Amino acid sequence: MIISLVVIAIVGYYTYKWILYPLYISPLCKIPGPPPDHFLLGNFVKIFKEEVGHPQIKWTIDYGGVLCYRSLFNRPRVFITDPKALQHVLSTNVYDYPKPKMAFVSSVVGNGILMAEGEVHRRQRKMMNPIFSYSNVKEMIPSFAKVAHTLKDIWIEKLNNREDIIDIVPYLSQATLDVIGIVGFNYQFNSLTTTNELATAYEMVFHPKNRENLIIRILSNNFPMFEKLPIKSNIQKKEALKIIHNVSENLVRERLEEAKRGELQGTDLLTMLVKINEQAEEKMSFDELKNQIMTFLAAGHETTSVATGWALYYLSKDQESQSLLREELMEEFPDKNFVPTFDQINDLEYLNAVVKETLRIVPPVPIVVRKPKKDDVINGYVIPKGTPVFISPNTVHRLPSIWGQDADDFKPSRWLIDSSFVITAPDTSMGSFSDSNLVDDKPVTNYTWMPFITGTRNCIGGKLALNEMKVLLAVLIRNFRFREIEGFEVKRKMSITLRPDPTIKLWVEEMEN
Repeated sequence: MIISLVVIAIVGYYTYKWILYPLYISPLCKIPGPPPDHFLLGNFVKIFKEEVGHPQIKWTIDYGGVLCYRSLFNRPRVFITDPKALQHVLSTNVYDYPKPKMAFVSSVVGNGILMAEGEVHRRQRKMMNPIFSYSNVKEMIPSFAKVAHTLKDIWIEKLNNREDIIDIVPYLSQATLDVIGIVGFNYQFNSLTTTNELATAYEMVFHPKNRENLIIRILSNNFPMFEKLPIKSNIQKKEALKIIHNVSENLVRERLEEAKRGELQGTDLLTMLVKINEQAEEKMSFDELKNQIMTFLAAGHETTSVATGWALYYLSKDQESQSLLREELMEEFPDKNFVPTFDQINDLEYLNAVVKETLRIVPPVPIVVRKPKKDDVINGYVIPKGTPVFISPNTVHRLPSIWGQDADDFKPSRWLIDSSFVITAPDTSMGSFSDSNLVDDKPVTNYTWMPFITGTRNCIGGKLALNEMKVLLAVLIRNFRFREIEGFEVKRKMSITLRPDPTIKLWVEEMEN
């Protein structure tokens, strides 16, 4: 009898928690959204099985800019694309909507500026803003070009050996890791030319090789116990993270010792950060500095390499756009071994258009999550404390209501000055895009085009990433023609970034001078 009552109580508790409350009682039920596809799994299966972003785009069209869907065990997910709602969360009340703690993300990027909250974030952001200024980014351009030409020479050698199909993804990842090594720490990783344990470690944590690893990662975000299971993928990830932590600690320790000896010199990000920290009233601890380095390493190379890879992929499918870009580059840079200036690379209209359109179609950070610290109201809907609020540039960037019926098409021309398309109130903190535009009489603002998010917590390294991507593309398109491989399908895979699945392989042909 007692056992039966216990079983009934348990069943009743979870029936209420997983079905009755989320589907019929919660104030979130008043928010429009799709009905659950399964009595217990909510809409999770649809999101997991369909192509990245497609369900959310359809739901936004059907239910509006603030909607609610259900994840595992019918857990509510508020999904916002409405500009007013986005401004409310990302700008007006930014520190009332902290990021949820995600063990995997924190283990890779550390608890630096990317994960810091409240006063800690304000203090770190104030200290770090100067090192990402335009004047400092300008000085990085030759370093970007140096690595880009190293990559170019490696590919030319492959072509000379009759290897004309190249998997571009690992090369771009190694190139951007080398860039962040130079401009971030004045350190030569040389991952393009030698085997590098740090590059291998990031390959493991960023690019799960099979479906099992991906499932474990998703489950770990909801149930941390899965991350502790003694299985192969978890063991490999643990070893990779150990390498990342050790490299970060060593870089900081070396620079602090240089500072003690009065030998601190250079303009790399870490040196400047240590100098600023020495003069700060409230200094960053060793662990805080290490966490910033982990953030630089992870975010500083993964997002740029993925975005550059997608740009080459879409240009391989759009030979007309690729040719227009190459003509612009060859006119500006007759010498194939050119090293551009900051002004040269940012004055190229069609290169700017290609970069903007790539970041629209495949934003580096496809989705972010916030959780309100207290009950709140968004566009008239009550949002209880702790409710996950999902913000997806990947969805916003593909809405026909903003971008037209060709929203899914890669179309750089939509950004040209003589087109009907423009950006209003540009967020110059994200890059050197100062155009002002309009689409079908509907303004495109920082809340409808936000590849690096927007507001107080936008990506602090956005200017660096944009200019690095431009220089990489300029060198590669100036020197090579890229063509897609017939029958080789590339899909978008949700990870920390929108990864190509399985990879991007292209026909590559060297251009004559």
